[in-house]
Amino acid sequence: MNRYTPLLILLVLFSFLLSSCTEEEEIVIQYWTHEDGKRGALEERLIAEFEIENPGIKVERTEFQSSELIYKVSSSMEAGLGPVLFNLSSEVIPELAMSGSLDKLPDGIISADDYIPGAFDAVTYGDNIYGIPLEYTNWCLYVNTSMLEEAGLELPETWEDIRDISLLLTEHDGGIITKRVFDFRYPYYLSFFIPMVMQLGGGLVSDGSFIVNDDAWIEALSFMKEWGPLGDNLGSPTLLNARSLFNDEKIAMCLSGLYQEERMKDMNPEFYESPRWKVLPFPSFEVALSDVSASSYLHFFMVNEARSEEEKMAGWKLASYFASHADEYLEEVGLVMPLKTIINGDAVINKPYGSVFIDDLKRSTPVYSGPYAMEIQDLIGEAVESVMLQGISPEKAVAQLRASVSYLFI
Repeated sequence: MNRYTPLLILLVLFSFLLSSCTEEEEIVIQYWTHEDGKRGALEERLIAEFEIENPGIKVERTEFQSSELIYKVSSSMEAGLGPVLFNLSSEVIPELAMSGSLDKLPDGIISADDYIPGAFDAVTYGDNIYGIPLEYTNWCLYVNTSMLEEAGLELPETWEDIRDISLLLTEHDGGIITKRVFDFRYPYYLSFFIPMVMQLGGGLVSDGSFIVNDDAWIEALSFMKEWGPLGDNLGSPTLLNARSLFNDEKIAMCLSGLYQEERMKDMNPEFYESPRWKVLPFPSFEVALSDVSASSYLHFFMVNEARSEEEKMAGWKLASYFASHADEYLEEVGLVMPLKTIINGDAVINKPYGSVFIDDLKRSTPVYSGPYAMEIQDLIGEAVESVMLQGISPEKAVAQLRASVSYLFI
């Protein structure tokens, strides 16, 4: 054996051990989030800056479609796996929180006093907070004004106005819609349909009872029945979502948030810079008994309780780093974090029609985020879609909905 061989072996072994220690010391944050090109570009830049400031931490960012993200997070965490950091919306959170899957927000990471009242309600259980707000969202009515002006039509204020405009301008080939004018935000029924029911004097929950005021539910479902393929055939849950068509000027109206403007700026800058579009308040019924706009909801950064203490702390550190760049999220992505400096500042108001969104928030109620929120949303969807697509009577749909929701709480 060469006399240098033992020394060489020792050097190789030492290098291997040193490499192993270095790898063990590096903390990897798997961050799962929903697809959003504008936010993705911002967060990739922020992550690069974060990694420079925190050389012992590496971030792996993965995007999923919104519905896929919900499934991926819940199924992986049930198996004791899942990402370190992720974001989900208000109505998805209760099941995770009550199952013990979420890590408690450590003291000193952020100051809740910097946020508007109610910002943490959906992630507060007992005395603990389980998330940091990513975005605070409400929907208003985007209108392609040129499409209405060409037909000599006034801007809509009510659901009846939208129906009348759609009756005039929707085009069909036989029973197939070839040109839609407006359609709803299926399947987010808690955000748009519950406010419609509330406008008519009903509600989802009151004093522990669900499906409040049958007449209001029947009237709202009747409107949807006439809207669908078995009625006037103006829209359907089976068709491509309306907001994805608006920026290409392929539909006259849609419901969406402030973030729609930034996407419009990217996809169709000429349209964005033109006077051919406006944002109007969330519509109401002509016979509305309550002045209610679309339900507001939040997305939260949350951390997986099953990960190591080092990983969890790194995850919270990244989430707070994102939150410290709220101005950039607003400016570059159109996402509003519920910080007092953002909500009470000029930056939102200075966005095109930013004041419309802020004013609508004042007549908005938070989306239901209590027990079984996602299951209840699915059941409301079944009720709406049963009258629209299957010809079920609104009265029967309400009775079935109440029975199904009640069964969840047995």
